[in-house]
Amino acid sequence: MRVRIPKSGWKMASRKGIEPLTPGLGNLCSILLSYRDPARIAIIGRNRGRESAMRVAVGIMGPILLMGIAAMSAAFACGTAGEQVKLEAVAPSGDIVLAPGGRARLAGLVFDPRALAAMTAKVGQTLAVAELGPSPDRWGRRAVDLFDADGASLTLGLVEQGYARVRAEPDTRGCEVERLEAEKGARAANEGLWAEAGAILDATDLPALAAQDGRFVVVVGRVRRIGATRTRLYLDFEPFRGLSVVASRKLEPQFRRAGLDLMDLTGRKVLVRGVLDNRFGPRIEIADPAMIEPLESAKESSRGG
Repeated sequence: MRVRIPKSGWKMASRKGIEPLTPGLGNLCSILLSYRDPARIAIIGRNRGRESAMRVAVGIMGPILLMGIAAMSAAFACGTAGEQVKLEAVAPSGDIVLAPGGRARLAGLVFDPRALAAMTAKVGQTLAVAELGPSPDRWGRRAVDLFDADGASLTLGLVEQGYARVRAEPDTRGCEVERLEAEKGARAANEGLWAEAGAILDATDLPALAAQDGRFVVVVGRVRRIGATRTRLYLDFEPFRGLSVVASRKLEPQFRRAGLDLMDLTGRKVLVRGVLDNRFGPRIEIADPAMIEPLESAKESSRGG
């Protein structure tokens, strides 16, 4: 962005009073250049050795600090089995009670009734718990995964058996790739819920979409057009005035880093997951790359699938 300097000149406070800024060098250079007396120059010279030492220290410690931050992030990436707990209860909502640990939830899943039955069968067992989030949610529930005596993830097992669908959320972002692969395998094999009619809704079936208002759904359809405003992208599906998928423009870089350019989906068949909002026609808002999956390439769509 270009900034016009007025005729009177921009001015700044310095040791000698109000002085003009030095164009092109920035405020820091203007400040340094304003201290032109020999005593100040000598002080700056003596401090250069200290500054160089500090730069070396930062150069050494910077990667170490970054490694520490990465390690902290990895601790919550997809969980590491640790503390031994007893599964005391499973609620109809899917919430669980651990001892010790209190209320918790298997994060990042939407449960089928068969999942609740499988979890209830483990009540009374001792399991290893892995923390997936930094703190409990507003209802006091910890975001966790549980592991059996063989080290198998209870969450991943539910997905593989078709007893649960993957729901993208911040606490489980590090788990999504593995879980989506497991879900894809369960879909292909018609395991569990995926063998039932309506497990995946058709974007052209508007009455079926309307009946799922406010619920988590998985929908497949072809993107008819993409519209854009300053703040949002709208992926409109076939048919006309059918399903729309909405994404914030701020999230476009996040989608691209995941290898998905939303603007490149016109004419392509995709699978979308999320909560359906039917107040203004069927709509799903996506905030994570895991919420939308291209089912064909651009070349395949140009050939008609």
